[in-house]
Amino acid sequence: MKKRIAAAIVHFRIWILICILLIAAWSAFQIRRTNINYDLTRYLSDDTMTKKALAVMQEEFGATEQLRLLFENQDETALNNIMDRLREMPEILAVQHDPETGRKQQDGTEWQLVTITLDDCDAAALVTKLRGMFPEAGHYSVGGTAAQQLDVQRSVGAEIPGIMIIAVAVVFGVLLLTSRAWLEPVLLLIVFAVSILINMGTNFVFPDVSFITFAVCAILQLALSIDYAIMLLHTWNGFRDQGLSAEEAMKEALAQCFMRITSSAMTTVAGLLSLLFMSFTIGFDIGLVLSKGIVISMAGVFLLMPALTLMMEGLLRKTRHRPLRFGGEKLGKRVYLWRKPIAIVLVGIVLAGAVLSFLNQYLFMEPGASVKTESGRITALFGTSNPLVLLVPGGETDEDYNAQRALVGELTALKREVGSPMILQITAMVTTGEAALKEYSVKDVAEMTGKNEMLISAFFLMNGFGKTVRADRLLAAAEAIAGNDGQIAALQAQLQAAREVFIGEHYHRMLLEPGFAVTDADFNACMDSILGAVEKTYGNAFYMTGGPMSTYDIGHAFRSDLLKVNLITLIAILLIVILSFRSFSLPLMLVFVIEGAIWVTMGISRLIGQPIFFISYLICLSIQMGATIDYGILVCEQYRICRGKGLGVQEALQETLRTALPTVLTSGTILVTAGYIIGKQCSIYYISSIGLLVSRGALMSAILVLTLLPALLALADRFVVRNKKKGEKDRNS
Repeated sequence: MKKRIAAAIVHFRIWILICILLIAAWSAFQIRRTNINYDLTRYLSDDTMTKKALAVMQEEFGATEQLRLLFENQDETALNNIMDRLREMPEILAVQHDPETGRKQQDGTEWQLVTITLDDCDAAALVTKLRGMFPEAGHYSVGGTAAQQLDVQRSVGAEIPGIMIIAVAVVFGVLLLTSRAWLEPVLLLIVFAVSILINMGTNFVFPDVSFITFAVCAILQLALSIDYAIMLLHTWNGFRDQGLSAEEAMKEALAQCFMRITSSAMTTVAGLLSLLFMSFTIGFDIGLVLSKGIVISMAGVFLLMPALTLMMEGLLRKTRHRPLRFGGEKLGKRVYLWRKPIAIVLVGIVLAGAVLSFLNQYLFMEPGASVKTESGRITALFGTSNPLVLLVPGGETDEDYNAQRALVGELTALKREVGSPMILQITAMVTTGEAALKEYSVKDVAEMTGKNEMLISAFFLMNGFGKTVRADRLLAAAEAIAGNDGQIAALQAQLQAAREVFIGEHYHRMLLEPGFAVTDADFNACMDSILGAVEKTYGNAFYMTGGPMSTYDIGHAFRSDLLKVNLITLIAILLIVILSFRSFSLPLMLVFVIEGAIWVTMGISRLIGQPIFFISYLICLSIQMGATIDYGILVCEQYRICRGKGLGVQEALQETLRTALPTVLTSGTILVTAGYIIGKQCSIYYISSIGLLVSRGALMSAILVLTLLPALLALADRFVVRNKKKGEKDRNS
């Protein structure tokens, strides 16, 4: 069956080539149809507090958020003019500037901070508008969530093409060094350029893809699947060297590589698909897009590469050169001679890595905006502003407001272990709008309006007021006694603005400014205390959202996802390897080595005191387990073949590493380099952290596969090699 399929692919190669090129051309025009999402909260589960709160807030208040504007050397008059212009904008609900905390002197410059609360509007469009609105103010900055998302969007568009060019150049160089013909890298890159184009062009079938997926997908697709093409090309070259014609050699190479490449791709896909089981659904996004890319790359190797290889066969022959020698025989000899010390030392390192990896700290949000961005400059001067938005039920009765005042007291009294307050500021109707809730007597109103107390008493009686009346109720009826008074109208406008900010149909909104950062060690304890204080007053009838709340929700989701993704990845890949080798001991050894590489990778982060971004961990886990296990499969398979030919353990190890070393080093170097380039060239924390961790993980996997795995194979030879002839004596044991 495999040979018949291979023969059909070779026979119909021209038609297959035409079809694939037409699909690629169509895909190129579909890329722009893909929607890119820059809001990570979109991937939270619907049952999280953040998602529920966002839905309620949208219904009660619309999509509101805050921005911060930083000005320099503005006098009071100029700053007031700026704030007046901001208040006139329909997209803005409130404008705030604290003369005490909103001013800072640094290096002879006075900086002023203005905070604005937005109405239901396109925040990204408003940021763009604001950034060009005050040319007379000189240099100023606009920060906030919407501004950060806009900065990320611009960075992705500006940086990713350059990163891709550098990565392709490095990959080309690596392939050039390890190839058998100078034209081979061109052939391989054409195959993968078409595969990447088709994968990116078909992403429009999803509602959207995250900016993280969009940024890393192409490079990781190339790095993860390049070894499929290398495997087929090397096998084809081997049959050509045996004297077969180009077409016959391709048929044999395809038939021999079908299962090898398919099982290799399936282990990678299994690792990536484990991300689909995350409750934080960005895993679904990354897992599906990258899995689709791996399958498309595999199809490109089986269908496109034979046609291109046979078309370029003459040029490949003319550009052949002696392959670079990697010294696999010497490495195999040393590993055999030192197999026990190598195994003991490396197993010890793996176990130490396991202990350290369990002590890792994780980040669920960018630790701080880059000082190169406008948000970063504001944060550097005035610290992080990441308010919590609290929605509490109730109307406008005195009882409702008294409950809010009691809650403000509870929250204000909360202290961290270091003694500092958990909440620095509370902006609510009972704090910022407290003047509208002040009680006025008949005498107070008479003095304010200059009216007779008897007249005011009658006014109170007509409106059903008691001995005192709240200011907001008084203002609502003030025209009856004050007439068309400009001052009353201004106060009524201010009251209406406050109502829009704080009062919804069923809920009141309160803004809490935390006194802690999401990266602080006591972050979870602080959030637990705040949620507990609110629950004490309102039970489970409240909602909370904002950056800290989404981080808290993501953290809880991650802790449940961590074990789930680990187990699913481990079991799926173990089953695939067991079916491939039809053995149990060898897959266990192989999975231990790759899992050990993961432990060492993560343990290094703990050793150097570097917290791990949680998405980086999950992607690295799935890629390292799903993709780099291919290196181990290659080593184990080659070792069993060599032992089956009657070679002794030492000779088998030497031949195994001579054969496997070029492929492992080529594929591993590409993955290590691609990850490192992403990590160092990209200024976006979410993306760069993924690149650096994947790079380190691929390096650890390659090292252990080329050292620990061969040592264990030699030590456990009797369990690894099956069906040895009775009485066979190993001359090396």
